[in-house]
Order: sequence, then structure tokens, then C-alpha cells
Amino acid sequence: MVRLKAREDIAAIWRSGQVAGSLLVELREHIRPGVSAAQINDFAGEYIRKHNGTPSFLGYRGFPGNICFSINSEIVHGIPKDQVVSEGDIVTVDVGVTLDGYISDTAYTYRVGNGTVDADMQRLLEGTEKSLYSGIGALENGKPMRLASRAVEQELRQHGLGVIRELTGHGVGFELHEEPTFYNFDPGSRRPVVENGLVIAIEPMATLGSERILLASDDWTYLTLDGSLSAHYEHTVAVWDDRVFILTQPGNEEAAAEFS
Repeated sequence: MVRLKAREDIAAIWRSGQVAGSLLVELREHIRPGVSAAQINDFAGEYIRKHNGTPSFLGYRGFPGNICFSINSEIVHGIPKDQVVSEGDIVTVDVGVTLDGYISDTAYTYRVGNGTVDADMQRLLEGTEKSLYSGIGALENGKPMRLASRAVEQELRQHGLGVIRELTGHGVGFELHEEPTFYNFDPGSRRPVVENGLVIAIEPMATLGSERILLASDDWTYLTLDGSLSAHYEHTVAVWDDRVFILTQPGNEEAAAEFS
């Protein structure tokens, strides 16, 4: 069952989302050659707690990290340990923040270092991020959610990227994972319909190669089967007053004006 949110619920999720989103901005200065996943994990935990939140992922179904830290062919749910990143790697940090009982979820893929980015990597990063905003822009109150899913898929296909179908977005706010499921492709069903009070995490994941995926032996990390690079971007968004607001984007003036 989809649990729609009242305005005060969305405002609380927005406050959580500002912590999560500002952490991802802060990490742009910290994810650099030679840094370890453990260092980023520790920094993230300290940052979240300093802002009066708690890491939503830590302990969730036994997950051991404050964040998910996925490198290169790792798609999502990478466990932050002693991995050290190098110039030219790409790293996805996925973060959930619980604040006053409300949860937000967001992710960003970083290119490590300042060297030249090859054309294929740039296509992956730009196409996947654009697909996130295409999906957000296609959400419309009263219309089937599949239209937003279709917009994500079309953007990814236009960039020649592989679409990860098994891993999806989801409702969020009261719990880390709620109904409905948000697919990154058109599932063909007219249900669910977008409604005021809907809060969902939209999170396209794409590859430069095969769409087939593999679960690692740690039972958490998903990888591309062919070893190709993967990117992942995510925002928590709300539908309210027939408008769509991004709750995990610091500096989003529309959301701040509505919910701060």
C-alpha cells in the first residue's frame, strides 16, 4: 500500500534530505585519489550525526556501513571497507538520513581526480544523471507513474546505455523502502497513478555494457556481469499541490520555499 504523506511529513523529509544532499556536495572535496572507502564512510557518519541525524543504512538488514560505496563496475550497495580509489575511477555514494523519524535517500556518482574524462565515461555519467531529471520532470499528478519510468528509459537509451531493470526506486519517508516501486523502464501497467502526497526515491542505474547484473559473495554488492562501468544517481522527490519538489537537493529554492 502506498503511504501518502501530509505536508508536515514532507517538510520533515525535506529537512532530512537537506542533510543527505549537503553531504553529497561536501564529498566532492573528499573523494580524491588515495582516499579509502572507510575514510569516506567515517566522514559521512560524523557529518550526519553532527547534523542531528542518523545513517539510515547502518544496520538495515545487517548492512555494516553508514553509506553505500560502489566503485567502477559495482552498481549499488557496495560495502565501504579498505578500498582505495585511484585517478580515473568512478565512485557512487548512496546515503540515507533519518532525522526526527523521517528518512531521505539520495545518491551521486563521482569521477575521481582531475584528469581527462574519456567520451564513454562522460556519456555514462551525463546520460544517467539526465535520466534522473527526465524522470522527475515527467511525474504528473493524476497520470500513471509508468510515464516517468518511460522518460528515464528513453533518456538512457538515447545515450546508448544499458538499463538496469532488476534494481529500482521506491517510496520513502516513513521507512527506507516503501511502496510503490519505481522502475527505470516502462513496466506497461497503468498503476500506480501519481498522487499528491507521494514521496519516492527515483534512482536510475545504467552501464556502458551489458544490462545483466551479478550479486557479489558479500550478498550486498551488485556488479555488472561483464565488468563494464556503472553509474547511479538518485533524489527523493515529493508530489504536492500538483507540483513536484526535489527534497534532497541543497539550494532548491522551490522546495525550500514550500517546506522550510
